[in-house]
Amino acid sequence: MRTWNFWLALWTGKIAAFTLKLLGKSGTTLPGFLAYRLDRDIIKHLIPSFSDGIIMITGTNGKTTTANLLANILKTAGKKFAFNQAGANLVTGIAGALLQSCNWKGKSGVRLALLEVDEATVPKFCTEANPDIAVVTNFFRDQLDRYGELDTTIRLVKDALPEKTLLILNADDPLVAYFGFERSRVQYYGVDRTPDSQTESREIREAKFCPNCGQTLEYEFFHYGQLGFYYCHNCSFKRPQPNVLVNRVSQEPDCLKFSIASDTYLTVLQGYYNLYNSLAAITVARQLNISQKDIEVGLREFIPQAGRMERFNLPEGDLILILVKNPAGFNQVIRTILAYSKNVRLLIAINDLAADGRDISWLWDVDFEYLGNNERMVYQVVCSGLRAEEIALRLKYAGINSEKLVIEHSLENAVGILLGNRKIDENVFVLPTYTNLFPMRKLLQSRAESVKISHSGNKVVSSEE
Repeated sequence: MRTWNFWLALWTGKIAAFTLKLLGKSGTTLPGFLAYRLDRDIIKHLIPSFSDGIIMITGTNGKTTTANLLANILKTAGKKFAFNQAGANLVTGIAGALLQSCNWKGKSGVRLALLEVDEATVPKFCTEANPDIAVVTNFFRDQLDRYGELDTTIRLVKDALPEKTLLILNADDPLVAYFGFERSRVQYYGVDRTPDSQTESREIREAKFCPNCGQTLEYEFFHYGQLGFYYCHNCSFKRPQPNVLVNRVSQEPDCLKFSIASDTYLTVLQGYYNLYNSLAAITVARQLNISQKDIEVGLREFIPQAGRMERFNLPEGDLILILVKNPAGFNQVIRTILAYSKNVRLLIAINDLAADGRDISWLWDVDFEYLGNNERMVYQVVCSGLRAEEIALRLKYAGINSEKLVIEHSLENAVGILLGNRKIDENVFVLPTYTNLFPMRKLLQSRAESVKISHSGNKVVSSEE
C-alpha cells in the first residue's frame, strides 16, 4: 500500500530529476538517493508498474557491458524499458532509474525493466522486486574491504534469488553454475573452446574446490581464471551442458567473431572475456523471444560504454579506454592488449578511494609478469593516479624496464606524456580504476572534440554539417 512517504519520495525524486534537467545535467542517483531516504520501500512500490518483467544482471565482472549489450538488442527489437544505463547499481541508482520511467502518479510508461545490480545489493533488491530473470556472470575477488570474502558474497547472492526466478548462469564458472544445482528454472550459457584455452593455468583461481562437496576440482582445460571444463571426482558436480553454446570463436583485427550452432555473430568488443558478456545477453534475448536478426544487429551495432573497450578518435590517433578493478579482469585486459600484435603504450591510473577499494594489494595478484615477458612490445607505461608509485614498483618487479616507466600523478599531464611521442604503428590504451575513469573520459572527450573539424579538399568543414 502506498503511503504518504511514497508520494513525498516520488515527487521529491521527480522534482530533483526535473531540476537537474533544467541545469543541463543528467543523472539518476541523486533523485534516487533523495527518494530512498524518504521511503525505503520506494523500489517495492514502483516495481508493480513493470508488468512485462524485471531482468536483473549481477556478478563480479561484466555486469555493465552485459546490460548494455542486452539493452542495444532490445532497442533494435523496438522494445522500451527502464534501465540504469550508467551502471548506478546500488539501491539509490536503481530507484532513480525506476523513477525516471514513472510519471507523477507513480505509473511507468514502459512495462519492462533491465537493471544492473551490485552483488551486495542483490538481497535487498530481491526482497523488493522478485526479478523474473536473473543473470549471474561470474565471481572473482573484488574490493575485499567492501564485500568481504568471496564465499560470503556468493552465499548472500545465492540465498537471495527467489525460487520462481529464471536463472541465466555462466556454465563455465563453477561458482556460478552451482546456483543451478537442484533448481528447475535454469538456462546455462558457455563456450566450447577459445584459441587461448589451455590444459594448465597459472592464473589466480577462485574455485579450486567443489562447491558441492569440498573436494578438489579437476579441469580438462581452462579458458581463464576458474572458467573452463571442470568436474568433481567425488560427487556428481560438473560443468553443466550449456543451453546456448559458442562452438567457434576468433579474435579479428577489429571485432570478435563467434558462432552458436549455425548462427554467426560479430561485436566490436575485444577480448574473450567479452565473449561471455555477449553470450549472456544473447541467452536472455532468446528467452524474451527476440528475433535472431535483431540479436545479430544489436550486437554488431553495439557501441561500447564508458571505459568498456571505449574508443576515442584523438588528433594523435585512436586510443582505447578500459576500466580495471580486480586481478581476473586485469589479466584478461593484458592478454587482449598483447593480442593486437603491435607495440603498445599504456597509461595505468590507480586510485585507492572507497569506490576503488582501499586495499591495493590486489595489484600483486595481477599477472603483470605476462606483460614483462612480452616487454619488447611495451614501448612505455605511464603510471598515474594516487598510487602511481605502487603500480610502477609492481611493474618493475614484473620485468618492465624502469626506463620505460614514467610516474605522473596528474591525469592531464599523464595523457600528454602518453600521446607526446606516439608513433603510428603503436596501439595506445588507458587503464584506470573506477574513480579515475570519469575524469579520464572527460579529458579524452575534450581532446576528441578537435577531431570534429576535418578537411575536404581545400575547404575546412565541420563533421556535424
